[in-house]
Amino acid sequence: MKSSKLFLISMLILSWLTLPFLGKNALKKYLPSAIFISVLTKFLDKFGERKKWWHFYKGISPLDSMDFFNFGPYFATSLWMLKLFYGKFWVFLVSNTILQVVFIYLGLKYVKRFRILSLVFLTKFQYLVIDIFRAILLYSFQWTKDKLPIFIKDIQNKKTSFNENNS
Repeated sequence: MKSSKLFLISMLILSWLTLPFLGKNALKKYLPSAIFISVLTKFLDKFGERKKWWHFYKGISPLDSMDFFNFGPYFATSLWMLKLFYGKFWVFLVSNTILQVVFIYLGLKYVKRFRILSLVFLTKFQYLVIDIFRAILLYSFQWTKDKLPIFIKDIQNKKTSFNENNS
């Protein structure tokens, strides 16, 4: 149990120690997307736990074990994936899928050993599909965040030019 708590804390701290290497601009640009996907994942975790898709072990109060994972490695990895591959959707998706396959088919046994997560009524393939869906949501959120101001500005410009033409 003691090694499990040490692992949780280490996982959280080591993930956050990589963030300064992202650079200030990348952190500022991608932070809202990483927060969005981490919060969404927290809701998905609760939903999946009620459906008995997976089981999360007790963490360090008041957090369960998955909170350390979501707001540690998953959060940091979301930022790094966007920094490295945003703007190249298919490279992003393939890279993210490879990362998830490695985690699911190799890493899950360690995650279970350290009492973080175990799959119950969900297969590894089903878990992979959920992770791919989350990756697409992450990318889509960032794309929308980047494109929405441009779209709104275009609408305002068209409205302005329409009003000027009718005057």
